[in-house]
Amino acid sequence: MNTLNERIKKVRKALDLTQQEFADKLSIKRNTVATYETGKSNPSDAAVILICKTFNVSETWLRTGKGEMFVKRTRDDELAAFMDELLAEESADFRRRLVTALSRLRPEQWEALEAVALELMKDPSAPAFAPAHFSTIEEEAHAEAEQQAQLIYHQILSEKKAAAGMLSESSGPLAGGGTARQA
Repeated sequence: MNTLNERIKKVRKALDLTQQEFADKLSIKRNTVATYETGKSNPSDAAVILICKTFNVSETWLRTGKGEMFVKRTRDDELAAFMDELLAEESADFRRRLVTALSRLRPEQWEALEAVALELMKDPSAPAFAPAHFSTIEEEAHAEAEQQAQLIYHQILSEKKAAAGMLSESSGPLAGGGTARQA
């Protein structure tokens, strides 16, 4: 039967992390991880719990070797863990910028985004979602401006449709197909 120390190493290897990467995620020193793995020291209860929480490891498995190494998580649990990890990072990488942008969308913008996604899924010949390679800053800016224009167009279209639907249902003087500006 494997020891706790060997199971810690097994977790690290399963996650394809170096000792330094493993230590960084736990906010401990690499040397501490090395002493755990070699059996020169045993992790405290707090360290075991931290390993389990950080890497979604079954505490029973880590302490005893019984059961599955990783805890099965629901999609909501995975999303929460992703957000926790993202918020813990200091960098402004694409994932963080994207989630920040998404968090600022209004309901009608979500609808527009959904419409674009559904349209992309309809066309199997559409290019796959792959990072674009731009030779100049101007080309990159142009491509971003076109994407934003499309989103804005769909947002405005959605708002106009919603406004038209509300006006046609009203019994006021504009119900016959006229338009009105909303403040």
